[in-house]
Amino acid sequence: MPAARTLQRRPGTPRPPAAPPAPAAKVPSRPTTHLRDAGLLAAAGVAGFGAAPLVGYPGLEVPSLLLGLGGGAALAVTGQRTKLRRELEDKVLEALAPLLGVRHLDRRIVKMTKWTNRWPGLPAKVRIHYAPGAPDSDPMWKSEILAVLDSRMLARYEVARHEPRRCTLWLTLVTKEQTEGKEPPYSQVRAERAITELIGPTAKVTDVELDGEELCSLTVTHQAGAKLAASGYRNRIERVISTMMPGRWRAVWDLEGDEVRFEVRPTLPSSVWLPPRAPEDTEDLLRNYRQVKIPCAIDEDGREILWYPARVPQAMLTGGTGTGKTSTAHVLLGQFTQYGWPAWVLDAKRVEFLDFRTWPNVQIVAGSIPQQVALIRRVWELMEYRYQLIEEGKATVNDFEPLVVFLDEFAEFRSNLFEWYAQIKVKGDPTKPPTLAEVASLARKARTARIHLVLSTQRPDAEFLGGEMRDNFGFRISMGRLSPQGAMMMWENPAVGVSLPRARTGRATATHEDGKPVEVQCYRFPDINADEDSEERQLLESIRPAEARWPRLVIVPPEAQVDLDGGEPTPPTFRDYARAVWDLAENRPDLDPLSGAAGEDAVDGRELSSTMASLGISTSDHPGPCSRPHLRLVDALEQDAAETEQGGGLTWDLDEYVGYAPPVSCAARDLVVGDLIQIEDGAGEWVVVDEPPEEDLAAPGMIAVSWRGDGDESGSISLPDDNYIEVRRPEEDA
Repeated sequence: MPAARTLQRRPGTPRPPAAPPAPAAKVPSRPTTHLRDAGLLAAAGVAGFGAAPLVGYPGLEVPSLLLGLGGGAALAVTGQRTKLRRELEDKVLEALAPLLGVRHLDRRIVKMTKWTNRWPGLPAKVRIHYAPGAPDSDPMWKSEILAVLDSRMLARYEVARHEPRRCTLWLTLVTKEQTEGKEPPYSQVRAERAITELIGPTAKVTDVELDGEELCSLTVTHQAGAKLAASGYRNRIERVISTMMPGRWRAVWDLEGDEVRFEVRPTLPSSVWLPPRAPEDTEDLLRNYRQVKIPCAIDEDGREILWYPARVPQAMLTGGTGTGKTSTAHVLLGQFTQYGWPAWVLDAKRVEFLDFRTWPNVQIVAGSIPQQVALIRRVWELMEYRYQLIEEGKATVNDFEPLVVFLDEFAEFRSNLFEWYAQIKVKGDPTKPPTLAEVASLARKARTARIHLVLSTQRPDAEFLGGEMRDNFGFRISMGRLSPQGAMMMWENPAVGVSLPRARTGRATATHEDGKPVEVQCYRFPDINADEDSEERQLLESIRPAEARWPRLVIVPPEAQVDLDGGEPTPPTFRDYARAVWDLAENRPDLDPLSGAAGEDAVDGRELSSTMASLGISTSDHPGPCSRPHLRLVDALEQDAAETEQGGGLTWDLDEYVGYAPPVSCAARDLVVGDLIQIEDGAGEWVVVDEPPEEDLAAPGMIAVSWRGDGDESGSISLPDDNYIEVRRPEEDA
């Protein structure tokens, strides 16, 4: 008879799934004899009571009766309690059988010992044997076992010991005192469940930090290093935890030690003054060039955000009005001049850097368009001249002293430049002003000439800052909240910087040393016109450079060319303005706006800036500065105002969320970072979604949404995934 052939599985072929265990039958009931035995014992006592006098022992009548009846009653009670305990043990066995993977019920699988002295009592220890195929490495499996035991016993149990090799699980009863001391808050239970779902069954919480009922941090060990090596998966875990938990959370990963700490993000301060410090080794600009570092902000851990111009030569500042962009630019300028660097400033708004005309080492502040055109032209010529020196072998890069050039409000400058160029353009001039091409050339080549640009603008619009030019500004700071389009242009990520609190001036997103964008609080620069005896003035003086190495400069405006034939003089052309002559301010006091300021009589700035003065109306009879003119509406306006009060006039709808479209309905699952939602219906206050919505692991069918308010408050809410809510999106996305 041929031997039976065994089917062999081919290498690489997946093992066929094991057949599910057959449903276990109901455990057979146990026979009980306690009632019979109790009756027999009681009957024996009665028989002894009657037989004692007959056999010659009349004194044993009562003892026999009491012993029989008492023993029978005790046997009945203890037997009944034992029966109830065994029935409870059998019910637990039947309930646990599907989880234990057993095919046949055996009372040796679940063993309960050390019962409490109650009716019928609770086992203090429970030993459970399970089949080798049970998923004993899954914490949810243990949780389900505990849930079954808790529901059957109406008490709480916990895992005391687990012996995987013996397929044995030991559970212990949690006493009332232990329950009061160990009951974790809901936030901790929610976080632990999410961590187990995301990291895997090997995740184990080793340390928990609580502030009352508020969860502050969780330390987790794991054995999922290979899975967590991918940065994208780690980012998803951090995002899910931050979305599900109240507040803003982050993860600190120790990939070598297989450990991760989840903690609440530290809160950034609302305002930070530029700390006074004296740079070291400022005697030689060439020797200390590569050591120059410009601190401009702090991150959530209190670490300074530093700009190293020798490594990243160009910087870009973006931000709308009121975000603190100008103050941050002043911080950079003040520290460059502390190192002794010369600074040239293009002030497109004409007043933002006006007070820096007297600041040491600030050589020029160009306020008018002709001056600004001449400034950019001179910077470009300096760059080309230094390149020529390198080509001719007369100098090397290490011979060049650094120069920092501030191009403030570049979009405003560009708009003014086009308008001015259209007025002075003559036949033969280019279609567009060459100044813009010179700026683009500086962005590409100025590094080698050690010319450093600091460009600020409302936003990095592709219309005037193309991708190539924008990429040349490696160090970036975006002030305030960005739109998704602005975030994409600035950081190549539509979710970066779109949830910053609007009520925090100086809050920004900046380039960290590792090149990644982080949320920061930028330093504040003291007011140059602060009172003499104020602390702000003292801080200003501690920041002011001790030595003025570089003299102030002025630009000599070109003059009209005289017509030799006696005609009208020819006005200066664009070329004349761009190549205007420069001179020392001390040599041209007639062009120095500061030379005659000390000798002029004091004027009343309030009167000069009044609406009457701007209209050219004499103010000789104008009341003094302490009183104001009494203005009265004319009759027509009074009539319009009355109609408005009666409901017939215009009504004003002031929307503080400018830049966002009107509310529309949106499903919770379709929310994106940067959307505005209302966490309380009808409250009128909108908050921004700061993390991509995720499935709530603690509540199936729900979507966890993390939000952040204008005042830097934060939280999270869970919504049904098909629930529709009111949402406002940036106007570009509407």
